[in-house]
Parts: sequence; C-alpha cells; structure tokens
Amino acid sequence: MKSSLFSVFRRNVIPTMVSYKIKSGSKFSKFKDSKKLPNNAKFFLPIHRETLNISYKNVYTVDEIINSFPENKIDNDLLVNNFTRKDLLSAEPGSFTLEKLNNDNEKSLAIYLNEVLFNDRLTQDIQETHTNTFVDYLFRELRFDKYPLSMKLQLDFSFRISEHEVFVKIEFSVIKNKVTLCIDEDKHIHTLNRSTKYGESQISAEIFACAYTNFENFYSSTFGKDQTVYAIRVIGTRFTFYKVFLSSEYFKSLDKGFSPNDLTVTIYRFPPNDNEITPFGYDYADKDHRRLILNLLFSLKEYMLKI
Repeated sequence: MKSSLFSVFRRNVIPTMVSYKIKSGSKFSKFKDSKKLPNNAKFFLPIHRETLNISYKNVYTVDEIINSFPENKIDNDLLVNNFTRKDLLSAEPGSFTLEKLNNDNEKSLAIYLNEVLFNDRLTQDIQETHTNTFVDYLFRELRFDKYPLSMKLQLDFSFRISEHEVFVKIEFSVIKNKVTLCIDEDKHIHTLNRSTKYGESQISAEIFACAYTNFENFYSSTFGKDQTVYAIRVIGTRFTFYKVFLSSEYFKSLDKGFSPNDLTVTIYRFPPNDNEITPFGYDYADKDHRRLILNLLFSLKEYMLKI
C-alpha cells in the first residue's frame, strides 16, 4: 500500500508519472562508503544525490503533480487585486499604490511581497526574514495551521545509510496524524549556484529525510510503507512543485549501505526548468502565475486533509 506525506521546501504528479525505476544496466555509483556523504543536507552536491540513485525529471502539466485541481475556491484577497510585479514594487506602506487595494488583507500581502521583491534585487545586506514572513503568512492564510493540520518551526529530520546519519533542519513543517509536510526555502536567488544544481541537491536530501523519518517512525501512519512525497520549493516569490514515490524496498536496502542500481528514485518537477519563463518556478509576483500557485497549494492542502 502506498502512503503519502508532504514536504514543502521554502528556499525562499499522477501515479503513472511517479515511480521508482528498475534498471537493468549499471548505474552511476560514485562511491561506496556511506561515510563520504555530508553529515548535513545543506552540503549536498549532485554526486551525493546520484549516489543515492535519485534523479529529477521535468513534467509539463498540472495533472502530473496532483489529481484534484479545484477552481474558484481561492480567497480573492490572496490574488492581491491582480497587481503586477510593477505594482507590487511600488506598494510600500503609505503609498498611493497600496491604497488602491480593497482591504487590510490585500495590503498586508502586498507589503510582504514588496519586501521580498526589493530584497531579491540585493547582492549584499540581504534580509532573510522577508521570505520567511511572506511564506508563513501565505500558508497561514491558506489555513495550513488549522486543525487537523498544525504548523511547526524548525523541526529536525534525518536519514541513515548503514551506520552513517545525515541531518536536515526544515524551517516549517505541517503535520497531520504524524504525516509531515515540510516547508523550507532559499531566501534569495543569488544564493543558488550551478555546483549544487541551483539548490536541488539539498532539496533531494530534504525530501528523502522527510520520507525516511515517516518510514521509520513507528507512530506514523506511513510506518514501514511506500512513501509518496509532495514538495514545494520557494525562492523569494518563485514556487516549484515536486512529487516523488519511494518504495519500501528502497528504504530497506539502505540498512546495508547504498541501494542497488536497480532501485532508483525519480523526483518529478513542475513547472519544468528547461525554459526561460520558469527556470526557478512560477512567480507569485506575476499576476498570470498567482492563481495557478494558489490552486496547487489549495489542492495539496485538500489532499492532506483527506489522508
């Protein structure tokens, strides 16, 4: 039986598309000693992800991320009156632009977005709290903090390969019945670089740690079962959505070391990063992307409420 958890990464997937693959040929085992893995996910590089037999694949439609995609259930305040990026950049406290908005909820979100957008332009004196504040506000407005869900700050996760343990700290987590939705972030686009595949090496370790923790936790509803993980990365105002399936056989194989070449994991990425429009995800500051982001977040919350 497949079981699910959510991991939302603030850096601030249809069953047929989500699978672990059986491969007949030899693969990219870069090293055999698990102690060569970093002790912390923040130091993960592509070589570490590949040694865990984890890879990424682009998908090109919303339906490949989540089956349910409800329309017309979004709080209009979260659309910020369809403000453009230019509008949001001028929506400072006391500004004429801000006063065009209809209520305090719209104004609050516009100010948070304004702060993130200005911070995004900086290469020094970067304020990490702006992305934290924006994402925290958005997820609470979407009621990820309301029963039976609850939001937690800076929870620790880990995974073990043989006797070697790797630790992960997630900025925000949403929990229901011991099933966890993890929220982490890259606060600034300038912190990303090619050597880490623009942060996705670390994300793969964080997704894996969330899945591993739920697989090993006796009190989790997903204990000892296959794991389906939904994840979200936020870079400033940009959102990327992920889905991945990890089999129980994959987890069990790690007791003796790295999994064999015929047990692999594919993380599916939406929107795809192979175009000029969404290399780092859909942008909440873009009025044409905003509703799609909200619909996906709402769908993920509704899915989590049902499990």
